[in-house]
Amino acid sequence: MDNRIQAVYDNKTHRIIGRLKKEIDLFEGIIEVCKEYGVEAAQFQCMGSLAHATIVQPHQNEDKSLQYSDQIVTDTPVELLSGTGFLGYSVEGELDIHFHGIFVDCDKKINGGHFIRGNNPVAITVEFIVFPVFDVNMQRKPDEMLGIPLFHFLKKE
Repeated sequence: MDNRIQAVYDNKTHRIIGRLKKEIDLFEGIIEVCKEYGVEAAQFQCMGSLAHATIVQPHQNEDKSLQYSDQIVTDTPVELLSGTGFLGYSVEGELDIHFHGIFVDCDKKINGGHFIRGNNPVAITVEFIVFPVFDVNMQRKPDEMLGIPLFHFLKKE
């Protein structure tokens, strides 16, 4: 495992707790932890600091339909006050994360949204806990109503 990750598996509760160190990406760190412990589906929570956050937020069109905004990248480090996400498989069959969080920036402004993979590097530390689920298959597939890939939750056979 990357030396910027510290993680411990608790055999009694089947949870993984640890921290991500400076400069590792939030999503890549959580995915690496899950790969290390053979986790294929999970919920996780975290808090800590990011060198910057990259998010999208909902945008309502004139016809009242929703879409995501363009990517928003903070121009200061942020303190991640609370974040929660799910880990499952992408449409392509790779481990993937869906994560939302609330943060405060260096200008004391609170913001948040849907975080984007690959562009949320840890500033100092991010502490996390992973709650694996064992009999569930979480797989992104196109949603029948919206046509966009969303996690579908199925019982493993």
